[in-house]
Amino acid sequence: MDAAGKTLAILFSQISGATALYESLGNREAADVIGQAMDGLRAAVEKHGGTVVKTMGDELIGRFNSADHALQAAGAMHASMQDKRAGLAVKAGFTVGPVIEDKQDVFGDTVNVASRLAAMANPKQVLTTRQAVDHLSPLSRSTCRSLYTTAVKGRIEKISVYEVIWANDKSTTVVGDVTDQSPPEPVTLKLVWRDKVWNMGEELHNVSAGRDPAGDIVLAGDKVSRAHARIFLRQGKFVIADQSANGTYVQMQHRAEILLHREEFVLLGTGRIGLGQSIDEIGEDAITYAIG
Repeated sequence: MDAAGKTLAILFSQISGATALYESLGNREAADVIGQAMDGLRAAVEKHGGTVVKTMGDELIGRFNSADHALQAAGAMHASMQDKRAGLAVKAGFTVGPVIEDKQDVFGDTVNVASRLAAMANPKQVLTTRQAVDHLSPLSRSTCRSLYTTAVKGRIEKISVYEVIWANDKSTTVVGDVTDQSPPEPVTLKLVWRDKVWNMGEELHNVSAGRDPAGDIVLAGDKVSRAHARIFLRQGKFVIADQSANGTYVQMQHRAEILLHREEFVLLGTGRIGLGQSIDEIGEDAITYAIG
């Protein structure tokens, strides 16, 4: 093992929509479709000079000597999914930093951050860090826009999260670097689920919810996705992002319930949130929130 570490770009990717595909097609046909999709992800890594470290179900880890190559591979992964069965998409995240290599595997803070970026990404989205952006060529850097800063479990320093605009989408507006803007007024959000409370603000920027035991709000149920939704602070506003198969229901005080399906929504006032089910259906498992 190289204890000193080598500087590499680490890319995590995950196919979303796989669970719904198994339910609609059955195990054998769905496994074939997802296997073909994984082949496309592998090909994207190798085409852009990377090495596939390992695959785990519908997840893939790749390593690159160049941040530009990691960015290009992430875009190629998304492009490879365009002709696949509807409902499948890629969530990807990459960063650059020192990595410990041991027996063809990689370890360390850089790997952990890349993993969290992929978990935070929405389907068809590539997230990266300011550190990775600083390693990009000017042309590649121009495709990145700053989103927010957030804390990552197991890491003292917060990370600045960027989005890679990998497709020419007329609905996407490229915004300036948040470091050039006036800081927003402090805002807080109180989340309550069962007997647990999360006070979000300057110290806690991101809360994840779903079936994943590594998440913050862990809720079982056949309508709940592994990484179902997350709530995060962006430019002085708390945003909920659905990244699930069955959607996320939001009911603000004195307003009709709305359904988010792979969409983002700014939370206002007070209200309740249902993962995969309406507020009435989910009952006591609804998440309540209050903006401070």
